[in-house]
Amino acid sequence: MKKLILPLLFFVFLMQSCINSGLEDDNTRRNTLPRSLTSSEETLISAGNDFSFDIFRRVVAGEEKKNVFISPLSISMALGMTLNGAAGETQTGMKEALGISELELQAINQSYQSLMKLLVELDPKVKLNIGNSLWGREGFPINQSFKDILKTYFDARVDELDFTTPAAADTINQWVNDQTNGRIEEIIKSIPNNIILYLINAIYFKGDWLYQFDPEDTKPADFHLQDGSTVDVEMMSQEAPVAVYRSNEVHMAELAYGDSLYQMTILMPADKKTPISKFVQESLTASNLMAWTGQLQSQETIIKLPKFESSYDKTLNGILKSMGMEEAFDPQVADFSNINPDASLYISEVKHKANITVNEEGSEAAAATIVSIGLTSGGQNTFRVDRPFVYLIRERISGTVLFAGMMKDPTQKQQ
Repeated sequence: MKKLILPLLFFVFLMQSCINSGLEDDNTRRNTLPRSLTSSEETLISAGNDFSFDIFRRVVAGEEKKNVFISPLSISMALGMTLNGAAGETQTGMKEALGISELELQAINQSYQSLMKLLVELDPKVKLNIGNSLWGREGFPINQSFKDILKTYFDARVDELDFTTPAAADTINQWVNDQTNGRIEEIIKSIPNNIILYLINAIYFKGDWLYQFDPEDTKPADFHLQDGSTVDVEMMSQEAPVAVYRSNEVHMAELAYGDSLYQMTILMPADKKTPISKFVQESLTASNLMAWTGQLQSQETIIKLPKFESSYDKTLNGILKSMGMEEAFDPQVADFSNINPDASLYISEVKHKANITVNEEGSEAAAATIVSIGLTSGGQNTFRVDRPFVYLIRERISGTVLFAGMMKDPTQKQQ
């Protein structure tokens, strides 16, 4: 299994017996999905785990100072839609990058369709919205079969606009703004002349903690940066049942949202001297997370977690090329004939934006990924999060990762 496709996040398929280890006696937690996953869904999610951590490592490697926050699910779903327009070696390379070379396109699409429905409806106490869309240049012919696939399997809005007018960018941005509940107001500033269509995924997540923090217990505290200095943060605190695991490699805790199927998983290197970026590069893998999660034990724990906000955006062209998608970005050889057999099309840009707010009530997060298609011209029981950490938002039973973040400095709110 190679690198990806449906991580939700996010990122991770874990065997149910491992996920539930140490949690069976906690009656507040749901331990089953409303239905069994199909074999194609399991393959898709399992591949998505590897993709989630692979792309997260590659993004982190390029950031020495910034906090990082991405949604592997949003990236994979935008590319999953685009995959249906690719043919030949271009499609092969995209499937390789997504880690789903062994799956037929029909099975991929059906799995996306059923998993979207499952994840959105899974927990009535958590709000999850997944929106997809295709925006074509007015007058440019797009294969009807391609549009039908996006409508059927991705529930995508399919529309065409006059890209020569400023109103077109405004319309697309408004759609993203609506889908993310106002958290991402702009995904494009203007539309270049060579762009003939956009494929966009947008995700919005809002979940209240199963055990909420009392704002009166939030106090100023030190957060220790990697260079040894400290910054003041608003540190939330409570005593509650928390799933915790500590080893000589990792310190890990999971905080539940809603009905407990969605979790925030917090990970720090056990050695305080280990840089968080080194931990991500060398230790944070799907297989390690599976092993660590299997050791989680629920116990009354004093959990201390900083309030924080984080925003991040990244053009993913270079990263996706390094993962096997070089041909899709090459105007000379890219094959997107399933979109239009008579036009020379290629991926001009894959851009990703995401943000998150974590406070006493819970977490609110959003992400959007836009694929631009161009036309070729010519204490022991105290878990204190007071140093850089990795955090995931994932569905606990399937392990699907919605979001993944690296927090180096909670006082940063960079755009």
